Amino acid sequence: MLLVFCRNATRSNMKKLLPLLLFPFFSIAQNVNDSTIKGDFSITGNIKGLPDSTMVFLARPGQPSDVLATTYAQKGKFNLFGKVVDGDIYQLNFIGFPDQPDVFLTPAKINVTGDVKTLKKLVFTGSTAQNDYQSYTLKFNALKDRLANLAGVINKTPESRKRDSLINIFEKNKQKVLEQVDLFVKAKPASPVTPFIIYVTSPVDNNVNGLENRYSALLPAAKETFYGREIAKLLASSKIGMEGTQAIDFTQNDTANNPVSLSSFKGKYVLVDFWASWCGPCRHENPAVVAAYNQYKDKNFTILSVSLDQNKDKWKQAILADNLTWTHVSDLKYWQNEVAQLYHIQSIPANMLIDPSGKIIARDLRGEALSETLGKLLNK
Repeated sequence: MLLVFCRNATRSNMKKLLPLLLFPFFSIAQNVNDSTIKGDFSITGNIKGLPDSTMVFLARPGQPSDVLATTYAQKGKFNLFGKVVDGDIYQLNFIGFPDQPDVFLTPAKINVTGDVKTLKKLVFTGSTAQNDYQSYTLKFNALKDRLANLAGVINKTPESRKRDSLINIFEKNKQKVLEQVDLFVKAKPASPVTPFIIYVTSPVDNNVNGLENRYSALLPAAKETFYGREIAKLLASSKIGMEGTQAIDFTQNDTANNPVSLSSFKGKYVLVDFWASWCGPCRHENPAVVAAYNQYKDKNFTILSVSLDQNKDKWKQAILADNLTWTHVSDLKYWQNEVAQLYHIQSIPANMLIDPSGKIIARDLRGEALSETLGKLLNK
């Protein structure tokens, strides 16, 4: 997830342009115990010039020890077979030869032909998924390389009109990527390759709504693939802390080392306030929070502050100095605070208002907005 740009205290000033992961063209580790879409596959090869007794094997990209099938070639021919757990990318490896052609493996009978001198140009037939994957790489590789090159140039260019111009070009190329993704989704909503494409290009958009729209356009078969399920998990994670969702419970210790849970406040309106003693904007905001608390603390409202401090003494001193007379918790892990991590907090001050049922009904209420919102809810 990209860090949020804001004027407040953030984890990074983000001076450099992030490479957006540049949608890596390789698989991610799957759980081998996953039994969805398990089935038989075979790859029958006939490669001109392949020496006798050459070991041929299928393995995950970058994971040569994760071998799915192994055989030896005779007279240029070989046969690999086994069971595949869900559709994913593997590589054909030929011992003694550096090129490793990709195969988007699904339960299918695949034939592969070509010449040992041009292993990257092998011809695969018999697999619709492999055809879809090759169509994807043909369309996206050039765009990926273009984005990577632009990111490299931009990161080396100082702030200037030239850099601004390069960033505009970068953004236009990002849009070209997303346009191709949308075209692929529209053309092949049932293909197991389509959720893979959506997943690996999602950092380019970094937009939950865009990701959800593309996922919604998939047919059920594609949603049930490994990458379809990964997208569903990503969407669920991205929605944590959003308005209209149920707040996830957490427990941290207060200043006296007593555990306090968010759920213990159920039945009240609760403002979960993320701050730190070292955060200037947070300390500047505290008087408005204090005023709101004093005005509504007797009307079924309270505050639970989560501190991103590291030093307990400074944390406690700030609480006293700013007259923050409500409950405070922290694990003293700075930006690695587990509650902040849970709710994807990337800048402070930050807050979320939770209703008596545990639903998040507002986010990041600042200054008068906090008192005004509470007034509408509680002055009835």
